[in-house]
Amino acid sequence: MKLLFVMSKYDYGVVERGFSYEYVNLFQPAQTIFNKDTVLLFDFIAEYKQLGKQQMNANLLETVKREKPDAAIFCLFENEFDETTLTEIRKLTKTAAYFFDDPWRQTYVRHWIKYVDYFSTPDYYRYQTYLMEHITNVIYTPFGFNPQIFKKLQLEPKYDVSFVGGFSPLRQWAVDRLEQSGIKVAVFGRGWGSRYPWISTGEMVQVFNQSKINLNISNAFSFDPGALFTSLKSVRGIKHLLLNRKTKEQVKGRHYEINGCGGFQLSYFIPGLNTIYQIDKEIAVYEDIRSLPAIIEFFLQNDGLREQIARAGYERSIKDHNVRRYLENLVSHIINGSGSK
Repeated sequence: MKLLFVMSKYDYGVVERGFSYEYVNLFQPAQTIFNKDTVLLFDFIAEYKQLGKQQMNANLLETVKREKPDAAIFCLFENEFDETTLTEIRKLTKTAAYFFDDPWRQTYVRHWIKYVDYFSTPDYYRYQTYLMEHITNVIYTPFGFNPQIFKKLQLEPKYDVSFVGGFSPLRQWAVDRLEQSGIKVAVFGRGWGSRYPWISTGEMVQVFNQSKINLNISNAFSFDPGALFTSLKSVRGIKHLLLNRKTKEQVKGRHYEINGCGGFQLSYFIPGLNTIYQIDKEIAVYEDIRSLPAIIEFFLQNDGLREQIARAGYERSIKDHNVRRYLENLVSHIINGSGSK
């Protein structure tokens, strides 16, 4: 079987940011599942930046004609592709779009699903919505985690509370409130300026392993007066407020990654999270940032319960959420010509 992954190799196409999420969690695992020599990569972002849209599309079509893959899986970004290119490729092989953020990018998604044979969603309730609308070429594909990268390291705790993630005013407000309550949070991520450092994937895995509590804080827009006030306090916050298109949250890769490292996770609650982990047994949640200090103090004082939840979340991850399982399911549906789950 020959597969062509059309994706960006590097995060947002920037080499300095390291490999992209899709490269680590789709392309690399696919190379271990299938024949490495027949799992091909077309880095459309690199070609787009170097050659422009027209030539990148021409090169992609030529690659499909030359390699004759059994399926081409697209990780779309913006509007780098021509609709005519996807239409021509669809005549040559099975095609699928792998979506990461379809719950809040519906206008974009609804346009592009017309030009592929199949498309995926990681969101259980969005998947059910598609089915209710009689859209049957959808495949429910949770993110899962790559166990070759995200693993339990048996390290001693170094942080009481940590958070790994990019800047957003909502996240800054949450961290500020915790620190005002006397709870120190070790923060790592992009966009925070000199306040907090960015770390590599390997260092992130260490943080997950060395934290008593791993926070998973939403970066969606919030109407909470505290979050809005924080947004207006800095140019960075105002810019994020104006440009942020994310109006709702969803289950993300981080949910699987923290648990896959055996870390205790305290996450914002989002519908669908309960379909992958048992709330209060395999993952802990909060619904209001204002309640976070009390919840954190509770778990810091209850080592046994915290470790029990972390252990159960890890065991569930190993059993059910290996990205290999989800990827095999995705490819099987595409190749065998069946939609839905």
